[in-house]
Amino acid sequence: MPDARAPAFDGVIVVEPGADHVVGGLRLIERAAFTFARAGARRLLLLGSSAVGLGRVPDVPITRAEPSDATVGSWLTSATPHVVLAPATTVVDPPTITALAAAQGMPVLVATGAATLWRCDAATLEARLTQSRPLHTESTTGTVWQPPPGALLIPATDDASRAEAERALYARLGRSGDGWFTRHVDRRFSRTLTRILLPTGISPNLVTLVSMTIGIVGGCCFAASTPTMAMIGAVLFLASTIIDGCDGEIARLTFRESTFGARLDILGDNLVHLFLFGGIAVGLYRRSADPTIALLGVALVIGVCVAMAAVYACIVRREPNSRQRMLFEAFASREFAYLLVVLTVTGHLDWFLWMSAVGTYVFAIGLFALGRRPA
Repeated sequence: MPDARAPAFDGVIVVEPGADHVVGGLRLIERAAFTFARAGARRLLLLGSSAVGLGRVPDVPITRAEPSDATVGSWLTSATPHVVLAPATTVVDPPTITALAAAQGMPVLVATGAATLWRCDAATLEARLTQSRPLHTESTTGTVWQPPPGALLIPATDDASRAEAERALYARLGRSGDGWFTRHVDRRFSRTLTRILLPTGISPNLVTLVSMTIGIVGGCCFAASTPTMAMIGAVLFLASTIIDGCDGEIARLTFRESTFGARLDILGDNLVHLFLFGGIAVGLYRRSADPTIALLGVALVIGVCVAMAAVYACIVRREPNSRQRMLFEAFASREFAYLLVVLTVTGHLDWFLWMSAVGTYVFAIGLFALGRRPA
C-alpha cells in the first residue's frame, strides 16, 4: 500500500543501461516503479529506452517516453508541485523517497551520496530536458539534502554495486519483533533459502502452504508413540518455522505483500500449532496412559482454539494497537521451536505441554486485555 503520509508527488524514473538487471528478485526498472508507488507517487514517467520492458507493474498510471517526446511536455504540464527523480539503477527504499518529497526547500533538492535521487518542480525538469542536460547527480545543482538515518540509497550500475545493493536489501528483511534466535539463526537459513527460491518465481503464499504442510506433518509425527518419531516431529517443526520466514522475505523483496497473504500466514501458524500441541498430547498419552496428560491435552487444544479466536478478533478483524501487536509478534516468533527440540531430546515433552497449556490462555487473555481502552 502507498505511504499515506507522503505528500502529493509524481515520480520520474530514468531508464538507463543496466535497468533490466535483476536485484533481489526484481529487475531494477520494476523495483524502481514499485518503490516509487509504495512511497506514494501519484503517477510515474519512465524516461529513456523503451527496449527495457516491464513485467509486473504497480497499480499507478505509467507513461513511457523519450526525453524529446512531446508526451513529456504534456505530462509535466499536469505534474504535481514536487517531482522526484531517480535512475532505474538506483536502489532506494520507499521511506527515503517519501522523506525527500516532503522535505522543505525549492527548486531543487539533491540527495547526498553516490546514488542519484533528486526532487524539483516541473519547470526545472522541463528546462533541463529542453537543454538536453544529462539527468545525473554530478550535473545537478541544488540544495544538498541529507537522507534520514538508516536510508537505503545505493547505485546498482555494475556487478559489484548490484551485489552490494542486494546484500543491503537482504539485511533489511528482519522485523522489529524478531527475537535473538530468529535474528541470528532463523534468518541466516531463511535468507539463503529465499535466494534459492526467488529465481523460481514461487509466490509467497505457496511458500506459506509448504511451511504449513511441513509443520502439520511434524505435529502428526509427535502423535506416534516412539521417541524417534517425536524427534523427527521436532525437527520438522523447526524446519517449518525457518521456511515460514521465507514467505515474508519474498513478499517484501518483490513487493508482493497482501492482506490475504498476511491472513493466510496467521491461519497457517494457528493450524500448525493445533496439530503440534494436539500431536504432543496424543503421543505422550499413548506412552503413559496418564489421564492427567489427556486432560492437559484437551485443555491445550481448547486453549489453541481460544487463542485463534482472540487473534481473529484482535489482529485479523481490526487493526491492533501497538501493545497487542507487540504481544502477537512475541508469541508468533516461534522461537519456542528450539526449546521444543531440547525438551524432546531430554525426554521432558510433558514440561512443554504444561507451559503451552498455560501460555495459550495467557496469550488470549492478554490480547483482549491490551485492547481495552483506559478508563
